[in-house]
Amino acid sequence: MADEQVNVPDNANKKKRRAKRSRKKKDPAKTVCKFYLQGKCTRGSDCRFLHPDPETQSLPVEPVSSEVEPTTPADRAPEEEGGQSAVPQLDSLDNVDKIPSKEDLNQETQSSDQFVTPKATMARKRKNKKGGNKKKRSQGGSGNLDKAAAKANAAVAEEPKVEVKDEDEAVEVAKVAKEDVVAKEDVVATKKPPTPEKKESAGILGGMYNMATSLLSPKKIALPPGLERSMDLFTPEQQALAKKLCELPGTTSQCHLFEGWSSDPSDNDKKKAMMAKLEMVDASYADGGLVGYLSNAVNLLERSRRGENPLEGWTPSVPQGEAFEVGTAEFLEAEGIGLGEVGKCGFVLVAGGLGERLGYGDIKIGLPTELATGTLYIQFYVETILAFQSRYAEGKKLPLCIMTSGDTNEKTVALLKKNNYFGMDEDQITIVQQGKGVPALFDNDAHITLASDDAYDIQMKPHGHGDIHALLHSHNVAKSWLEKGIEWTVFFQDTNGLAFHTLALALGVSSKRDLIMNSITCPRKAKQAIGAITKLTKGDEERTINVEYNQLDPLLRATGHEDGDVNDPSTGFSPFPGNINQLLFKLEPYVSALERTNGLMPEFVNPKYKDEEKTVFKKPTRLECMMQDFPTVLGGGDAARVGFTSLASELCFSPVKNATADGVKLQQKGTHPGVAASGEQDQSNAVCEILRSMGCVVEKGSSVTFSGIEVSSGPDCVLKPSFGACTTEFKSKFPNPSAIKISGRSSLVLSGNGLIIESLNLDGALVVECEDGASGSITDLSVKNKGWVKVADEDSDDEVVQMRGYHIDKLETETIVFKADGTIEGGNYGETTVADLSKPAGGEARDGDTLCGGCMIM
Repeated sequence: MADEQVNVPDNANKKKRRAKRSRKKKDPAKTVCKFYLQGKCTRGSDCRFLHPDPETQSLPVEPVSSEVEPTTPADRAPEEEGGQSAVPQLDSLDNVDKIPSKEDLNQETQSSDQFVTPKATMARKRKNKKGGNKKKRSQGGSGNLDKAAAKANAAVAEEPKVEVKDEDEAVEVAKVAKEDVVAKEDVVATKKPPTPEKKESAGILGGMYNMATSLLSPKKIALPPGLERSMDLFTPEQQALAKKLCELPGTTSQCHLFEGWSSDPSDNDKKKAMMAKLEMVDASYADGGLVGYLSNAVNLLERSRRGENPLEGWTPSVPQGEAFEVGTAEFLEAEGIGLGEVGKCGFVLVAGGLGERLGYGDIKIGLPTELATGTLYIQFYVETILAFQSRYAEGKKLPLCIMTSGDTNEKTVALLKKNNYFGMDEDQITIVQQGKGVPALFDNDAHITLASDDAYDIQMKPHGHGDIHALLHSHNVAKSWLEKGIEWTVFFQDTNGLAFHTLALALGVSSKRDLIMNSITCPRKAKQAIGAITKLTKGDEERTINVEYNQLDPLLRATGHEDGDVNDPSTGFSPFPGNINQLLFKLEPYVSALERTNGLMPEFVNPKYKDEEKTVFKKPTRLECMMQDFPTVLGGGDAARVGFTSLASELCFSPVKNATADGVKLQQKGTHPGVAASGEQDQSNAVCEILRSMGCVVEKGSSVTFSGIEVSSGPDCVLKPSFGACTTEFKSKFPNPSAIKISGRSSLVLSGNGLIIESLNLDGALVVECEDGASGSITDLSVKNKGWVKVADEDSDDEVVQMRGYHIDKLETETIVFKADGTIEGGNYGETTVADLSKPAGGEARDGDTLCGGCMIM
């Protein structure tokens, strides 16, 4: 007969366990002093029981005999491989069950915290009389208590240190800690979270008690009344989201979002709109939804408050890469290699911005790059891509992806459709829309900021252009390009008209060095306020990333470079080149990284604090991410395949991002103003500099000032992408550079792939166009006329003119058009002439030195 199981009454089991514990002899060396925990121990170091270390707030380490050598990883010190700490844990101590209960704390004091309401205090007293707390503590069981105590022990080490001078002060500190514990337990859930300046440390005792009780008896927080009454307005998904936000732990609860909700039915639509917005944020934030965003924010804000340095432990050095001067043999060699790759590129335009900051009421890519032709930024970019496509892609379409925002998406689509995609096929362009941003946060507990004038709306801020990687992954853009034979992708920004001068050059460097990521850079002066591309190493880890200028100098000094960031005497520039956020990727490893990471970039937070304790913000902050931080997701050998290509900033970087008034202040400080007038001038200057590097004689104009911005009066040279898109192509278009002379007041506009400029003396304005399928040559042409003049105009109703402070008066222009049917129109050459294509044109050598079947103007 099988033995029958005997069920012992639970009370009998409890008595046996209690008797067993009472017989157990307690070892003082393994027992925490309960008087020390209460702040009342007066024996100090003479006490027989354990005291947490006053410096580290952890329990003392038992001495290890020096005669015994560690033999296994478990025996070694914590800093050695696999070592275990010798610090006793709470769950191994004899008197762990003597952690003071909430009733013990309440016997001495009642909370004075201002957030405890009289109603809550009375409720606590009634609960204590009924013995409710005692019952709740017994429900967890000894196993749960051991786990809670172990976590409480870990929390002890993180508690803020409280220094006391004497016994009386120690007692007072302990009382404050107890009061804080009681107060926090009884805070009404729907109250607003305490402001940072009113928070107090609960101390060691409070930390231990809160950790244990929160694990043993979790509570659901009551929803704010306004939200509770409105739940039937929302979908089940929205209801669940609202509850999750309110039930976030501790002071991170977002109940404050709903406290201002009224019972007025007329507000129901506003409530629905707010929940829809929260749901949208939840769906668009890829790393755990809205709750994930808030969790990440709490973590990063705490690191910021502590002043943690994200570069701690990393050693900086000069990264791999190449710096060039335009027109040199090395430059032309690298560019020549790159031209063999440019027909395999996909293009990514990061264009999420409006022009409001510039005084322009539309999208920035709709701004004209210059007034000579009125070419828009998006038009210029598309024309450049099409020029590369026609000359190097061998029949393949080169794709363009545009990242828009909620503010710019519809306007971008409308602009493209209105202009028939500026000559591109519609299926070449993909538009990916960035989310409407992330919630603004007003304190270190990551509380979401409500709109200042609307209790039913939240403040949003941009998450940063780092989202482009996740969008290219989630929309399958990068992978589909790879499958279609695209091998490279270049990222560029919305208002940098010099972006493509370096493309072929950078492709050549990436090809030679087998780079996964290549940052286009410009030389920077030491300590110049621009991020620097830097190689960082820590042990076996390596990454080449952008380091902010105010971090680079102290990092260098801290790692053995006594002088910090200094200029190289041989170049006059810092060896760490300046980042301009134009990036080139090898597509196959780029796609592999996207597949592994979903395109998520590391985030950062940059709050501006009001107080030294870093608890109050000057204004709401948010988490951000940057596209240039991509190297942080590369590992192993891939991390070493990151470098740079450097060229003078006047040839590769002239962003238009500032209002004129702000640009004036910057220019007065010796900094590039970054305004519309400077952007236009820099485009002309870059072309002139390339022509000079080839041997053309291009004079410089005089300085003039419009709306406080100093620019050059000329020359204004606009070489359309159809004519030439890089230095190597310009050389083929001006085969006799010494025969080219352009005065400082001149304006020159050239377009058309079939056009060649053999010799020209220009002192005025000249426009030459060569239609598709036509060819033509300008030889021994001399033009002198009144030309074009910039005229001050600060009162114009035209925003484009107003932001520059001038318009162009086209007083007199020489215009020549080579048509596809062989005719030539315009200029001072009398009536339109038709060339006899069966015979060499006048001055054309019979051996075919000039374009076959072309026309020549002499």
